[in-house]
Amino acid sequence: MNKGTVRVLNALSLFTQQPVWGVTELSRELNCSKNSAFQALDTLLKEGYLVRNATGQRYQLAHQVLTFGLAAESTDVRSLCHPYLQRIHELTSESTFLAILVGRSCVCIDSIQTQGVTVGYSPLSQPIPLHAGTGARLLLAYLSDEEIERYIELETPLRAFTPTTITDPQALWDEVRLIRRVGFARGYQDFSTGANFLAFPVIGPAERLLGTIVVGGPLFRFTREVADRCIPDIQALMDELNQHARMFPSMPVVMF
Repeated sequence: MNKGTVRVLNALSLFTQQPVWGVTELSRELNCSKNSAFQALDTLLKEGYLVRNATGQRYQLAHQVLTFGLAAESTDVRSLCHPYLQRIHELTSESTFLAILVGRSCVCIDSIQTQGVTVGYSPLSQPIPLHAGTGARLLLAYLSDEEIERYIELETPLRAFTPTTITDPQALWDEVRLIRRVGFARGYQDFSTGANFLAFPVIGPAERLLGTIVVGGPLFRFTREVADRCIPDIQALMDELNQHARMFPSMPVVMF
């Protein structure tokens, strides 16, 4: 096996230890030139194993790698959150979803579907833009202002998926400020119609966002009034979950 191939594989393996890497730090870790580190990252990017993060300057694993099981199960966000997906499902009798940030997208990695009429949030491991969808908007709101500005710059014009998708940058900033103030996101039928959703943050060590838990159902059943009545009890469960999440010493953000 030639040195270039070995360097690419070694670079990929480093993403199981740390979720985000830049060219300079990767070159130091691999003991190679910045150009060689860039070539390794560029190869993984072109082959679909990596994506650029929200700033566009650093790299992290792409959604297709989520199926590879690269992180230890003991620090698997799905293992931590799945019991709470179940408890929120039992509380609301609606479908629940776990989604994470991957590059400039929201990716669903786990779900529990209710019986009867269900709603689809997103197929597992399929990316959703951060300005559309309840969980996606929550993930966006927990980025830094610089990362949000960069996202808007890269994604403008913001694509509309439904008539209520937020496509105006100032309106999107208003939504970010609202989510930050109240601590959760509401559904606006901005990615798909006929359903209502709520999304709550999963917070890990150093107040780092690990993902979002989303609950939703058809509009005729999971109305705004029904959702509002559920919020205090869901928030209590999320507070309990986040107490556990904050104790995970090296919880990965995008590696599963």
